[in-house]
Amino acid sequence: MDTTDTAAASIITATSPETGVLPERPSNWSPIPDVAAGERSWVLSLWRRICHEPTLMFSTAYLLVAFLGLWSSWWFYQGFGIAILDYLQASDFLVAGLRDPAYILLFVCGVLLAVLVTWPDTVRRRHPHYIEALRVRHWWARMVFARSRLMSWDGVGIHPVTGVSLVVVSSMLLGSAIYMQGKGELLREGKRGAPLRVHLIGEAAPQAGEARLLGTSSAFVYLWWPAQRRAEAVPITSVRQLQAMPLKPRPAVKAGPAAGLRPQPLPATR
Repeated sequence: MDTTDTAAASIITATSPETGVLPERPSNWSPIPDVAAGERSWVLSLWRRICHEPTLMFSTAYLLVAFLGLWSSWWFYQGFGIAILDYLQASDFLVAGLRDPAYILLFVCGVLLAVLVTWPDTVRRRHPHYIEALRVRHWWARMVFARSRLMSWDGVGIHPVTGVSLVVVSSMLLGSAIYMQGKGELLREGKRGAPLRVHLIGEAAPQAGEARLLGTSSAFVYLWWPAQRRAEAVPITSVRQLQAMPLKPRPAVKAGPAAGLRPQPLPATR
């Protein structure tokens, strides 16, 4: 029996139903894991290095943004049969993750998911005596703070801070892939994107048909032609004009009395 089991056994004895003794309620219920100076974690090591050299923070942020942008762009354009990595220039890698504000929402959702998943194990590590006492007294505590290796970072064999970081990154990658695939499906079905008229340099008239704008880069414009069900990458130097089609007017609503009702005459006034 290890130290944790011994402490749990003593707590179970002290919190018997007859006595009803419960340790003092803790005040720190934060979902952020406690960090000690001597703990080993590659995330903590990287964070301490960034704190000593702040210039690395900008480089790391650029790398993360670029990777997320490339990852999302690949999932979006592969649905249209465009190998987007073959068309991007060096400058496109740094701004690919800044084109859609939905990435901020994905980051917030990833953090909330990590908090939800890791909060029971974080609180159990911080207040083992109190949590074990709750497990003895309440059935809901035995469910929330279940003593299982699958519900603890000890069963995975990694540091809690590293585990939280991996959950956040994984949720962001998965969420961005699902979001971009759904965005592309809506565009292919004609439920997203405004119709455009494409006029190329050297041609007297615009091209026949209506296109949808998939996106742009420093050297190409990516278009989707719904009628032909095809996508193409057009050099930006070949495009004279992209003209948005006028919106269809809404049908006018006729004003008047409701059907089947006759207007009532106004009462005579003296």
